[in-house]
Amino acid sequence: MIGRSTTEQMTDRIRQASDILEVVSAYVTLKRAGRSFKGLCPFHAEKTPSFNVTPDKQTFKCFGCGVGGDVFKFIQLREGVGFPEARAILAARAGIPLEEKSTAGASANEPGKLDIEKLNRWAARWFARQLNSADGRSAMSYLKDRGFTTQSVAAFQIGYAPDRWDALLAEARRERIPERLLIAAGLIKPRDDGGCYDAFRNRIIFPIRDGMDRVLGFGGRTLGDDPAKYINSPQSVLFDKSRCLFGLATAKESFRETRSAILVEGYVDCILAQQFGFTNALATLGTALTVEHVRLLSRYVDSVTIVFDSDEAGRKAADGSLPLFLTERLEVRLAHVPEGKDPADFLILRGAEAFRGILTSAVGALEFKWNQVLRQCRGQTSNLDRRRAVEEFLGLLVRSADLGSFDPIQRGFILNQVGKLLGISTEEVNRQLRMIARRSLPAQPARSASSGSGSVAMQSAVRALRDEYSAAISDLLGVLLNEPGYYEEVAAEFDPALLPDTPIGRIARELAAMMQSGEVYSLAGLIGRFESVEMAALIVNLQSNGEVRGNYEATLHGAAQRLEQIRTQRRLTTLAAGLRGRPIGALAGIGTTGASSGATGLQSEELSALETARQVSHFAAPKHLAAPITAGAGPIAPPAG
Repeated sequence: MIGRSTTEQMTDRIRQASDILEVVSAYVTLKRAGRSFKGLCPFHAEKTPSFNVTPDKQTFKCFGCGVGGDVFKFIQLREGVGFPEARAILAARAGIPLEEKSTAGASANEPGKLDIEKLNRWAARWFARQLNSADGRSAMSYLKDRGFTTQSVAAFQIGYAPDRWDALLAEARRERIPERLLIAAGLIKPRDDGGCYDAFRNRIIFPIRDGMDRVLGFGGRTLGDDPAKYINSPQSVLFDKSRCLFGLATAKESFRETRSAILVEGYVDCILAQQFGFTNALATLGTALTVEHVRLLSRYVDSVTIVFDSDEAGRKAADGSLPLFLTERLEVRLAHVPEGKDPADFLILRGAEAFRGILTSAVGALEFKWNQVLRQCRGQTSNLDRRRAVEEFLGLLVRSADLGSFDPIQRGFILNQVGKLLGISTEEVNRQLRMIARRSLPAQPARSASSGSGSVAMQSAVRALRDEYSAAISDLLGVLLNEPGYYEEVAAEFDPALLPDTPIGRIARELAAMMQSGEVYSLAGLIGRFESVEMAALIVNLQSNGEVRGNYEATLHGAAQRLEQIRTQRRLTTLAAGLRGRPIGALAGIGTTGASSGATGLQSEELSALETARQVSHFAAPKHLAAPITAGAGPIAPPAG
């Protein structure tokens, strides 16, 4: 487009190569809902989907928390980065080279997410080459012995870290990769003497990839006698094992069909499960399941089957995850592998059908917990012991979810079983649940007049939108963002001299600039003119509100008439203020844009009249101002433009 900078043209190219439905689907499972797609919002916890993606507009909006924007704003919000780094992330995804430095969004001394991800991709390729070299023969032999196919090795980009202290470091130096970047990514570690050494040595390397197929970090399985059997990359600006699940990059496609996931404990378990056809398998990264893990899962699936090892540690890990799943309203079932095997070994020895039988026999989370309670009560003669066991079960329910949120059959089953165990009625069980719930409630702090900077900002935004002028401009924008063909009818209202320097005014000015430049209008293109996610949300809200209101022509004409009335009233108010002796520089007009002139937007003859009025204001008594100041005079012409 003539007159547009190279950067703007490149941004448009990246946008065109980054379909918002594909990008968002890497983070959220979406279902079609008319012209849009819906899913659980990745920006706040919710039980009912309120997050919408509209492909024909290339925008997203959450009707729960209010965020919205284009594909760039989605990445800004999801990755916690600024616009330049979001632009770079999407460019890298689309294979579009950028001239800008990859450290966009990071300080001069601290690498950003894009820097580390690029380095991780380089390291993943290097590790993969080592696996297929002479050094990697023992690693490849191990993988074959565990049952890995060549296809699985390639699909998961498995590699090998040689049994040397500086193998990767030496290669990085040859390619002039800064050591500070390698340290930030956790690929090397500094020595006390000032040198560095490889963090991964003599290990099978498992790249950890997210839903966008970015390499976030690495897991390494030792081939020697290192007491640390598995290690992961350290936490960085890109990688946090409490928020990542292994296998997501290869499992996400199956989530769209199954809406379910299988959760196992290790890298090998996950890879072999997918290899045997259970393509919706995932694994934690050697850490306890966190609420972030569960929320990540809830954006993709409705149900999860946890398959844990038959040892006690596996059972405890599964038990500890129950409150998390119940809180997020995910249907969770639990199964364990018999014969003292882990899922990988069981699959190799018994095959896919036997493993499918394990999944079929999985029990619901509540039934699993109930069985634990029964086992604890067996052989116990003390009523106190039995009551404590039952209170533990009831406490889990109270901590995890309101019983009323379960379906009536499940709720009735729970109450009946607990009642039989204690020899009391279901009503008494209900009473005890309420009692435990009351004991568990934290003290509620007194509500203050101000609930924090976020609410103050929201109140300010609400007050701004209540301004008559901004409200009228908002109505105009609500129409034009949906039907830009009406722009010529109200183009005069978008004169920069008439628009206040507010978010609404800035949006109106950018829309006018887009229309006047000959650029093809698109909602995503307008959003792309702003780097702020708040401005993006405002634009999407204006568009959505306008679409819901409809009746575009009547809304447009009504808003234009209100603007003319508002300007007339403001001119009269300003003239009255001049007669009262207020300095011209203090007069506030609707056309104020922050310029040094005190009444920008008023016509020169009006300014002259105000100056004359100010000079003779000592003759004007308040009682004279009570009458309309336009009596006997002709109408005041509207501002030019």
